[in-house]
Amino acid sequence: MSSLRNGRTPHAPRAVGLALLLVLGACARGPEGGRQGGPGDGGQGAVAVDVKEARRGQLRAPLTLVGTTQPVEQVAIRARVEGHLERLTVDVGDAVKEGQELGRLSTALLDAEVHQTEAGLAEARSEVASAEAGVAQAKSALEQARLALAQAQVEARRYQRLAQRGIASRQEAEQRATQARTARQAVRAASEQVRTQRSLVTAAKARVRAQSALLAASRERRSFASLRSPVDGRVMERMHSLGDVVLAGNEVLRVGDFSRVEVAVSVSELELSRVKRGQRVSVRLDAFGDTPFSGTVARVSPQADPRSRLVPVEVVLDNPEGRIGGGLLARVRLDNGGQAQLLVLESALRVDQPGTPGGLSGAQGGSGAGTGDGLPEAPPDEGRVFVVTDGTDGGGARVEERRVRLGARADKQVEILSGLREGERVVVRSERPLKPGSEVRPSALSDGPEPEGGGGGGRE
Repeated sequence: MSSLRNGRTPHAPRAVGLALLLVLGACARGPEGGRQGGPGDGGQGAVAVDVKEARRGQLRAPLTLVGTTQPVEQVAIRARVEGHLERLTVDVGDAVKEGQELGRLSTALLDAEVHQTEAGLAEARSEVASAEAGVAQAKSALEQARLALAQAQVEARRYQRLAQRGIASRQEAEQRATQARTARQAVRAASEQVRTQRSLVTAAKARVRAQSALLAASRERRSFASLRSPVDGRVMERMHSLGDVVLAGNEVLRVGDFSRVEVAVSVSELELSRVKRGQRVSVRLDAFGDTPFSGTVARVSPQADPRSRLVPVEVVLDNPEGRIGGGLLARVRLDNGGQAQLLVLESALRVDQPGTPGGLSGAQGGSGAGTGDGLPEAPPDEGRVFVVTDGTDGGGARVEERRVRLGARADKQVEILSGLREGERVVVRSERPLKPGSEVRPSALSDGPEPEGGGGGGRE
């Protein structure tokens, strides 16, 4: 009686359970009472799958980096000597040539230094001439001493013979011998004098060379008063005016070579693989609207900033007409470098793997021996995908296995180089591992319309 008061019958739970079993049995059977499914389905019905079309594109979106233009080379024209700026022939924006004189400093002090050095050189040369005259005199004295020695030796021998015969006294013979020895000493003294004079000549010539070097240095310093450009370019900045006292080392002008323009940008270490030296890139300058410019990556720094982890990169643009100036905002576009490829999700390579959500634990993406289908393991650059085809004879959609050649991978996508056509529908996720010929039922998340008959009698 209590159960009747509650509005229930004692057999209600049993009746509900029986009705549920009848519904499930009806769903599991086809129109003729058999289980629905295709070859290789194990009698489990159509497999629910996510299907995506193979489309062309690039793995990663283009990356735009912002930088500032500057001349490929800029030099500072500095004063190398102290002086007043007495002449300046150029101003900011003027075009200059290599070696052209741009200005001049006063040279009064430098001229005095040159004159003083010239006087010292003349004095050194006079010393050389005097020393050379002394050498000549010493040689003449030496020759006379040698003649006197020869005469004294002859007299000494003659008197020695006369003394032996008794014609001359022994005292006279000894006097002649003493005179010969004295003449020999005079010859040695004259020879020493010649050597001394020659050393004086050598020293005087060394002083001449030293003074010549000083004179050349003085003249070189005087030439520093002329401010010349070491490159072709344009004057970017002027730091002094006429009459200013310029110290040695002070910058007077700055000249930039604008035949090419450089853009300095910074690339994240995560994007560094997208930049290579010599790579062609597209550059746009806000000053020129939508006009594109072509640049080349000239340098990639081997050292990243330790704080920001950014790597300096320099992009160079040709600028033969000099249209591009310095300090302009530049936007450098980095893409994958090449034309778009056919792309599919990486999970499309993994739908035949049991125990994975449409995913493969291996790194290569090939089906390999782990599928148990007896096929050889795919090479690292190959894989297998399942393409959805419309069923024949009014049947449901089925899958066809394709061998594909793989390219680069990024952002959970992979390039398909061959084995697949654009627009073909590829299974990217399945509720169960697939085999060739499996009947499938595309889900609501799939691309394109659901094939006819694809949802008949299948289970979720």
